[in-house]
Amino acid sequence: MNSLGVIETRGLVAAIQAVDAACKAAGVSCIGYRKVGSGLVSVCFEGEISAVYTAIERGIAVASATDHQAKSLVIARPERCVVEALSNLKGHPPRVESGQKPHAELPTVAEVAEVTVCEETAEVSTDTETAMPVAEKEVQAPIVEEKSHGHKKGKKA
Repeated sequence: MNSLGVIETRGLVAAIQAVDAACKAAGVSCIGYRKVGSGLVSVCFEGEISAVYTAIERGIAVASATDHQAKSLVIARPERCVVEALSNLKGHPPRVESGQKPHAELPTVAEVAEVTVCEETAEVSTDTETAMPVAEKEVQAPIVEEKSHGHKKGKKA
């Protein structure tokens, strides 16, 4: 990734408008979005540094028409850990590095429904003759002495 651009807006509609304008203005690709909370939506872009600056400027201009709190960020050469932290964004499939196998797919609902669960019934014996008597022994709890450190809680004397 050459550079990273982020546009944060209040509401999904403003974010979609910003993404559309940004992708049309310059040769960037949208790598995904994240719902931050309280109605905030962050959209991330990648591409050449000049293209990302142009795309972010255009996206903010369009988003500001409906959302006056639109913010942006451009990182010229993001650190690898930043890119890895953003790898779980919605709207973009996970990246597969060259030489790595893609993750195994999760089973579908139909496949899970085919699995049968075996229920074993346990037999409970109610015979009083075979029941084992419980040992009757009194156990005394240890006595704990309270130590007063001269502090009294409550009203002052």
